[in-house]
Amino acid sequence: MVFYFLFYTLNEWLFRQTEFTEGIAWIYLPAGIRLICTLLFAEAGCAGLLLGSMLTTATYRLFPHDPVTAAGYCLISAAAPYLAYRFTLSGMDLRRSLANLTSTRLMACILLYALTNPLFQLIWFVMRGVSPHFWSGLVVMSIGDLFGSVIVVYLFRFLLSFLPLPRR
Repeated sequence: MVFYFLFYTLNEWLFRQTEFTEGIAWIYLPAGIRLICTLLFAEAGCAGLLLGSMLTTATYRLFPHDPVTAAGYCLISAAAPYLAYRFTLSGMDLRRSLANLTSTRLMACILLYALTNPLFQLIWFVMRGVSPHFWSGLVVMSIGDLFGSVIVVYLFRFLLSFLPLPRR
């Protein structure tokens, strides 16, 4: 929850001026946090993402006059990465322990998530009348989620390289 909120705040600070439209960014760092949380913590990560999305929505006053759209946004923000995670467990034979998570499988997870979340979000936004730009929004949001996920995942990978390796 905390990491999601912090990375949303960082994204707002760094990339707010490059947004395509409100809620659709060319680079979206929280996408990487969503992916990492679901990969590492599964259902607990999904719950944390839901709480983090609710905190973010309240703090940044996303959809302030439309609580139904805000609630849908929060639910999709938590559910889409979890659904992508569940698919990778079965479709790519990924172990829950992530012991067999290779760079190729990680990139497949990132690509799947970068398509899943934007698709669900934009269907919701179009249904709610928030965004009339379905196709262009889908392309931009997918690019933003892809770039954000790659940046965050490789940032975490870089930071983990400083930790000592466990003894066998």
